[in-house]
Amino acid sequence: MKKQCLVISMIILSVLLTACNPQTIGSDEYYVQVQNNGEKYTEENYTRYEYTLNGFDEDGKSKDMTFTANHELKKNAYLRIYYKKDEVITYEEVKKDDMPEKALQLLKKNEHS
Repeated sequence: MKKQCLVISMIILSVLLTACNPQTIGSDEYYVQVQNNGEKYTEENYTRYEYTLNGFDEDGKSKDMTFTANHELKKNAYLRIYYKKDEVITYEEVKKDDMPEKALQLLKKNEHS
């Protein structure tokens, strides 16, 4: 019985660790919209694209963030940026419907400025 409980616990733990990215723990989330092409550069035979975008958190707090990607990001795509210790940890594309309302409003306002 103890072995079964241990096995079940290990399975649950591995599923939880796979589902969440440990890098993002303790990070702040900002939302951006890709509005320009990244600046292409090559480093050690790898092509990278650098982006500097203005993002907003769910409360409307603004931050300019610079990060790189290994491919050109889709123009007008919405991204959730994970930001910790003055750097972008990672990002993921999100649907417009999954954006916090305040961040979406401010991004739209920024777009028309």
